[in-house]
Amino acid sequence: MKFWLAGVLGALVVAGCASKQALVPQVQQGVDAKGVKTVTVAPEKVQCSRPQCPTLAASWTAAKQGQAVLSIGLPYQQAAVTGADFHFGSGEVLRVRSRSQTAALQQGYPATAFDVPLRTMERLAYSPRSWVRVYTEDGNVDETINSGEETSRAFTAMNYFMGGVEAATGQGPSADVNTGGLMDRLGLGEDKDKERNR
Repeated sequence: MKFWLAGVLGALVVAGCASKQALVPQVQQGVDAKGVKTVTVAPEKVQCSRPQCPTLAASWTAAKQGQAVLSIGLPYQQAAVTGADFHFGSGEVLRVRSRSQTAALQQGYPATAFDVPLRTMERLAYSPRSWVRVYTEDGNVDETINSGEETSRAFTAMNYFMGGVEAATGQGPSADVNTGGLMDRLGLGEDKDKERNR
């Protein structure tokens, strides 16, 4: 009887701990005081095992349809985030350095907001393979966003975010964006074929 009771209590504790983290990204769609549509997604971690794991969050407003604000944070350290390089597929690199006048979403640790084209957000949301180098005043951190085999919560959050933006605008992704099918998710898509043909 004691073992059964201990098992039930253990399951309740595990369930309570698990419930603190949402199962899906927290995306909010709304309308501001001027009647302009907005979309935001809460910070989520990229794929890593260390405590200093970069986080990504984003916001969008219909007042600037072709632009988003990308917040990049780095917990468990004090140095400010100064920029990031996002690497996609087998060689594309997007450098993020343009600080936004919009404040970064409050995360309880250093985070910086950057103005980025919506096209950059599409790449983050749909690229079959990606990683990021986050720069701080003290150095840099390299981590995976989407390995092709495992996806991070940040990757999923950007995907949900772009889904919210597309719903708000009534438009799908850009024509040249590969939103990724099964083969891309498995790392066997177009980029893999290019690597084999080298």
